[in-house]
Amino acid sequence: MKTSLNNPGSDVFRRNLLAAALLTAFATPGVYAATITVDPTASDAAVAGDGKCSLREAVLSINDGANVGDCVANITENWGTNDTITLPAGTYNLTVTGLDESVSGTAPTYTVTNAPDAAKGDLDITKSVRILGAGADTTIIQWDAAVLDADRDRIFHIYTPAVATVNVAIEGLTIQGGRTFEEALAKGVPSTDPLDPPGTVYDYYFRRAGGGLAVGAAANYARVNPALSGADSSTGKGGSRRPEEGEPAGATFSLTLTGVKVLANSAQGDGAGIYTGSPMNATAVVVSGNTSTVNGGGLYNEGNTSIVNSTISNNTAEGGGGVFLTGSNTVNISGSTLSGNTAVGGGGISGRSGMTLKVVNSTISGNIGSDVGAGVYSNGNVQLNFVTIANNIAGSDSKTQGSGINTFPSSSTANAVTLKNVLLAGNLAGSDPAARFSANCGMTGGGIPVTSQGSNLSSDASCDMWLTAATDKKSVDPKLDVLADNTGPTLTHKLLEGSPAMAAGTADAAVTVDQRGVARDAVPDIGAYEDPAPVVTPGTDTGTGTGTLPITDTSSSSGGGGGCAVNPNADFDAGLLGLLAAAASGLFLRRRREGKAE
Repeated sequence: MKTSLNNPGSDVFRRNLLAAALLTAFATPGVYAATITVDPTASDAAVAGDGKCSLREAVLSINDGANVGDCVANITENWGTNDTITLPAGTYNLTVTGLDESVSGTAPTYTVTNAPDAAKGDLDITKSVRILGAGADTTIIQWDAAVLDADRDRIFHIYTPAVATVNVAIEGLTIQGGRTFEEALAKGVPSTDPLDPPGTVYDYYFRRAGGGLAVGAAANYARVNPALSGADSSTGKGGSRRPEEGEPAGATFSLTLTGVKVLANSAQGDGAGIYTGSPMNATAVVVSGNTSTVNGGGLYNEGNTSIVNSTISNNTAEGGGGVFLTGSNTVNISGSTLSGNTAVGGGGISGRSGMTLKVVNSTISGNIGSDVGAGVYSNGNVQLNFVTIANNIAGSDSKTQGSGINTFPSSSTANAVTLKNVLLAGNLAGSDPAARFSANCGMTGGGIPVTSQGSNLSSDASCDMWLTAATDKKSVDPKLDVLADNTGPTLTHKLLEGSPAMAAGTADAAVTVDQRGVARDAVPDIGAYEDPAPVVTPGTDTGTGTGTLPITDTSSSSGGGGGCAVNPNADFDAGLLGLLAAAASGLFLRRRREGKAE
């Protein structure tokens, strides 16, 4: 019998509650030192003396470590120690235009200057801060409709050229309508790179990454080979050669997103929704409707990153419509759905050599790659476990290239793909919609090694070269339902009755629930969805004459009787409540002594 983590009567729920309570009681950091509350009716232009603290003034206050304009911080300790900006429900419209990044010089050498200035354009954050909204559906930050698209900027830029540590947490708000644009610098400049074939010429562009949100030095110049198209047309990591880019020595950045929506942003550069060159943790995030002309429609990532219980959907780019992953980093994706994203290669995910991608309990569905790899396109280290890859469509007419998964060669022998409990179904390829063919798996130019760790299922024979374990299932209809809300934080593909994926997986001690949080069976199902087993309720007659009756407690609540206990967890409950009360009391007194109690 399955036990849902969301069932308050289950032992699993109780144990998780205890663990969460103890973590909260003993591991929660101290309160934030300076708190600024923004007035949603305040003008972005900051009218001095109007008594209204604007979002821009609040960011300037955090950066300066002092009250700016009409913002007055409630300071319990000192500025610069985990400060907070509180945003009540409302729409915060940006109106003050201007760029704080520039380029100088001539081809083939340029100098790019990133000079953060929160007084104009995007909101540049140069100090650690927590930005707390009232909920993504009620707290919205965007450019005012009266500002022309050509005059807009991204919404947030987390960066400082100083030697510093900048940790930013953003919670409960929407970032939408940001824009970044590229500038043509020089066309047809002969290459001076000895590695280039003789006669190679390049076009040069000044590009600014991160249409909605950027972390790190997000302005660069790219040199592009105009003779190449439909692929990475420039050199260097991520398809953009950026010789001037790099974080200042000693500067470190990190980003935490919780309950944030990143919607309808665009970039003529990498990362239309989010660009991050530093570590990021994203939980319950929606990244949707963003468009990049280069790489990373939803997310361009160059840092160690965790994405949990999130949706990345309907984004567009040349490479990596949903996410583009590069650099020597590890990216963990769990409990998440990537759907409806579009790119030339890697509609859902595009990963480059050097990065490590680990995906568990996630769904990659309905993405489009106009060339190959509509679902996953990579030559990096990719580990897939309990993943459903379904209904992705690629435009290639090659019968050896894949739509669900497509790999391509890497110079590093360390790069490989491992598959475990992966369900591949209905992934199609072909430029003619009327003549598409099944293409769950494939490779370009030999690809990289792909190893089955068992219990994978493919609806066609294209994965036969990879699915070599005895427990793999090939050319089998998984009986998969459409992508839908089957409870849980993200959309999933339900297994229909009689699916051969049921009870055909291999248990993993590290994966005890499915994408929705439903407990996995001892012999789990293949893919991201676990079919709920029938639940037998005590007292139910099974029709065999052996049904059980509920136990009744005949004792009084005052403890005078000697009957059976109705709740076998009563002692646990009492102990839990007592422990929580003691922990909370002790924590409060400790923080009061330290001057940190709320």
